[in-house]
Amino acid sequence: MTSLRPRATRTLALSAIAVVALSGCSPSGSTSGDGDTTESVALLEEFFGHLEAGETADAAAMTSIDFPTEFLDEDFYAASAALPSDVKVVPTKGSDDYTVTATVEFVLDDPENPASATFQVKNDDGERTISWRDEKFSIINIASPGRIVVNGELEYAMQPEGAHDLFLLPALYDIAYDDPTGTTQLGDDGTNEFTLPWPLDDADPASDFPSNAAVTHWNLTVSAWVPSDVIAAAEAQIDALTEACVAEGMTGPSCPPEVLTYATPLVDPSTVEWFRTPSMAPVVTDGRVEYSKGFTVRADGATYPEPAVYTGTVTKDADGTVTFTR
Repeated sequence: MTSLRPRATRTLALSAIAVVALSGCSPSGSTSGDGDTTESVALLEEFFGHLEAGETADAAAMTSIDFPTEFLDEDFYAASAALPSDVKVVPTKGSDDYTVTATVEFVLDDPENPASATFQVKNDDGERTISWRDEKFSIINIASPGRIVVNGELEYAMQPEGAHDLFLLPALYDIAYDDPTGTTQLGDDGTNEFTLPWPLDDADPASDFPSNAAVTHWNLTVSAWVPSDVIAAAEAQIDALTEACVAEGMTGPSCPPEVLTYATPLVDPSTVEWFRTPSMAPVVTDGRVEYSKGFTVRADGATYPEPAVYTGTVTKDADGTVTFTR
C-alpha cells in the first residue's frame, strides 16, 4: 500500500451558532422550545466522551445503528486522522419524553474551524438511543482500477455493480486511493489522499476533495478513468509492434496470434498495410487495465481472413513511463 501523503485537513459544515460547553460547565441551554432536553444532552456528552477516549464499542452501544465489527475495531478507529474533542451540544427542538434534535459541534483537526452535525436522541419507553442523518456512507467505484483504503486498514476494490457500505462512528477518516497499475489518480495534481469528516450534514463539500472524488453527505464516488495520454502511449507501442512484425516477415514474436495463424510468407519486395478496426475502450478490472487494438491486415494484395488484435495490460511507472505488456 502506498504511504499516505500530507492531506487536506479543512473541516466541513461549519456552524455559526451559539453553543453550550460540555466539559467542566453546566449546560445553560438544557431546555428547547418544546420541553426539557437535559437527559438527551447528557447522553450526547457521554457518547462523545467515549469517542474521544477511543471506546468504540461503548459509543456504538448508545446508538440505534447496527455496526459491523470491523468498524468498531479500536485500532482502526484510532488510526483516524482525528477523533472528536471539545464537544458542544445545542438542542434545537424536541423533548426528553420523545425525540430531541441537536446540533453538535466538535473539533477534529482544526480548533479554529470545528465541524458540526445534526444528531437525534429518541426515547423509546425510557431507553434512549442516538442516531444521525445517514447511518451508512457508501463508496461507489464501478470503473476505476484502484482501491479505496480507509485509515490504512480497510480496502474497497472496484465493484462493477452496487456500492460498498461503511458504518462509521464520528471522526476524521484518512482516505487513500491505491492504483497498482499507476495509470489513474484522484487529483489532477497527482493527489491520491484526503481526509473525510463524518457525519456530514447538508453542505456539499465536493470542492474540498480531489477532482476525481465526488463526495456528498452519504457517498464517495470514484471516477479515476484511464486518461487519453496513457492510451496514446500504449497505442504507440502497439504501432511499433506492427512494424516489428513486418520486419520479422509476419512470422515473428511481435506479430498478433491471428497473423501467425494465417502463416503466409511475404514476397520480396513486399507491401503490408494495417487498417485499424473500430477502436476498443480500456477494459478495467480490480487492479488491472487491459487495452486492445485491432487491424485489418492486407499483405501483397491479399487480406488476412480475420482481424489481427493486439491485447495486453497497461501500466504506468512512477517516472511516468507507460508500458503495454502482451
